Amino acid sequence: MRVGVKVAMRNSMPAWSLRALGVVLLLSAAACNNQTGFSGSVGSTPNGTKLTAYNILGDVGTPFTATVSDARSSWTLQGNVPLNIVICNNDLPARVIATKTTSNSSLLSVEIIIANHVSQLQSTNAPFGTVSAQVQGGTVIAAPADPDLRIFAAGPLNKHFTALVEDIDTGFVIDARAPCLILFDQPNGKVDATFYGSTDFGTFTLNMTLAGQVVATVTKGPNATIREP
Repeated sequence: MRVGVKVAMRNSMPAWSLRALGVVLLLSAAACNNQTGFSGSVGSTPNGTKLTAYNILGDVGTPFTATVSDARSSWTLQGNVPLNIVICNNDLPARVIATKTTSNSSLLSVEIIIANHVSQLQSTNAPFGTVSAQVQGGTVIAAPADPDLRIFAAGPLNKHFTALVEDIDTGFVIDARAPCLILFDQPNGKVDATFYGSTDFGTFTLNMTLAGQVVATVTKGPNATIREP
């Protein structure tokens, strides 16, 4: 029986309640009973590796460009604070580097979370400032991800959700807040993801891209599923 792997991603909001943990445990139990409707062999997939989370925080709305990297792959993106990023099927070392694209003194912070613990936290207020963090000697940026599969989950700002993301071999339970970018490093086969919000969550807007092209879009709530076609 496979039990999903959880990663907790923190930002300026308080720690999540035991109720949220209960939801994650229920998701794990559902996966073990093969009740998720995913294309993979959910009931027999092994534990996933410990997930790495890269959080980009600071003054809300601060624009940035960033590159995140694990041992095999890297991804370059642009966005606005806050953004939670999770790599499924990651392999350490880990590195993140982010640069403000504005000349003001707004705060930009990056942190790397491994197994629910903040391993690195760095910040800058400098105009067009750059900040980086690395874990286990991750000073080298890996080659661009191939395939480059991303799932962007938008929703009410800082609203908590859980998600089950898997290829045909391995599943990962993610515990995060919107907005969140999920990266799947070297998936085996097609990827599916189901997102679970609270009853008052509202609506998810999910976009899945492959090699920079949108391949699936879903707008639904408080729960939503997106699948690679």
